[in-house]
Amino acid sequence: MNSLNFYDRSKTPWTVEESEEVRKEYETDLLSIIEIGNKHKRTPGCIAYKLKNLGLIVHNALSRGYTEYKTSNLYIEICKEYKKGDEEKKLKKEEKLKLKGESKENVKTHKLTKADIIHEIKYLKEEVSEMKKDIKQVLTYITSIYEFEKEE
Repeated sequence: MNSLNFYDRSKTPWTVEESEEVRKEYETDLLSIIEIGNKHKRTPGCIAYKLKNLGLIVHNALSRGYTEYKTSNLYIEICKEYKKGDEEKKLKKEEKLKLKGESKENVKTHKLTKADIIHEIKYLKEEVSEMKKDIKQVLTYITSIYEFEKEE
């Protein structure tokens, strides 16, 4: 099985043609997710997920070749990448807290000043205002659909 670098199309959007190719390769040609993944340069897990979305399998683990994929070095490599990504997200979150002048240790003991509270209230008011606009837009759409269906 190839290394993670080989599967350079894993985050590329699927085309209708490629989806149909995968369907044919799995159903008619009886290829495994590993073989299909190598052909399309997408990870076997990505192929299994696509097969599930296409309704060809009910769970990723039931796809042909999944057990082999799950015990492969590629799967271990992918897991390490995700863990590394999670650690990076955690570090970014901690950096944001530090930029706000807060750290994990002093968040609990931090006393809010009147200025902090006023700033937070203004921020929340802006958020609520944006939500109201979004809700009004959704209501407009719903009303339009309702009126359209009423006319039919």
